Amino acid sequence: MGLQGTFSTATLALNAQAQHLSNIATNIANVQTNAYKVQTTNFKTLLNHVSGTNKSFFAVNTDDNRLVDKQGLLLTTQRQLDLAIDGRGLFVTNVQPDGSGDWQFTRDGGFAGRSVQFETDTDGDGINDQGSVLTTIAGNTVFGWPANPDGTFNEVNDLNALEAVTINSNQVFDSRATSLITLQANVSAESQGRQGVGLPFIDANGDSRTLTIGFNASTTNEFTLDASSISTGNQPITATIDPPIAAFSGDARMAVPADGLFTVTINDPSGPQVITLDLRQTTQFQSTGSVEVLNLEQDGLQEGLLRSTTFDSDGVLYGSFSNGSRVPLFKLPIANFPAHKILAMLSLRPKSRMRSNTVQKLWCLSTIRQASRKQSRMSSNGSTKRKYARQDLQSS
Repeated sequence: MGLQGTFSTATLALNAQAQHLSNIATNIANVQTNAYKVQTTNFKTLLNHVSGTNKSFFAVNTDDNRLVDKQGLLLTTQRQLDLAIDGRGLFVTNVQPDGSGDWQFTRDGGFAGRSVQFETDTDGDGINDQGSVLTTIAGNTVFGWPANPDGTFNEVNDLNALEAVTINSNQVFDSRATSLITLQANVSAESQGRQGVGLPFIDANGDSRTLTIGFNASTTNEFTLDASSISTGNQPITATIDPPIAAFSGDARMAVPADGLFTVTINDPSGPQVITLDLRQTTQFQSTGSVEVLNLEQDGLQEGLLRSTTFDSDGVLYGSFSNGSRVPLFKLPIANFPAHKILAMLSLRPKSRMRSNTVQKLWCLSTIRQASRKQSRMSSNGSTKRKYARQDLQSS
């Protein structure tokens, strides 16, 4: 080996050590960086000549390896949009809000909302809806499966089925007319007189009204029922109830009808509203002179406005509305690759992109459960740390 070769060997060795030290320094500098993956250095021997069993060793080179699939520590935060993946996989993002750009994948779940204006006017105030789109710290748009009208998700293994995760601050939960009222009460054991009880319900227009049910004593244990209501304009509205007789057994429980269910028809001018009245939990234990209501439930809802959003441990984004309803909006998929280590690091932000345009599989987090699944942890102020289930929870 000549003088030039000697210097080349020494230079390559120094470069290899410098690369190793650079990786160590970078790892230390990013100890507090969300989802940063450690990069290790492997040394490879370079051969100058090989002849049979004789080998001429020339120098050394480095082969860097980033531990993309290694699980990091999970820390509790106080932000509602912070998520962490417990296991393999990456969040799905795109550099363009409409999904027309490069698909990029990240372990960093420190999400934020970027203000946007929609081309809709959901609440009918004459002003376009305002809201936000979920983004990563690096500015990429987070994508997920949108919820169907019935609250389910089409969890398909296709990037084209995903949509940008958006939150419409003016979103309206449409009113829902009452179809079922469940009354748990005690009817006084009287042999004469009328006992009335007012039951709130939501009509077809989304207005809250009261349905009055009267228990008219025929005997101590049998009552003839009547029903009526008042319109929002304070006008009397007739109503019918079928069957019109309610009777209690010797043990003070509902005997007639046997199933304890009544059909009430409210004769509104705009059309009749039919409500099932469930009195199976209504009893007649003592004589108090009036109906004593213990519990009352009805399934109607008035119109509600979006008040807050939050993720659950399955990666489902829920919207909470002013009428008390809570509905799913989006579900985040987890992208899994045949070999995580071939992902290319785009920056010190832990954001990685597949060398090809094909994702091996998108996973969901609720199809298959394992007994060893870790539960969400609570911080001292009561906020929940969102944790994802392991990578073997595959979408159907």
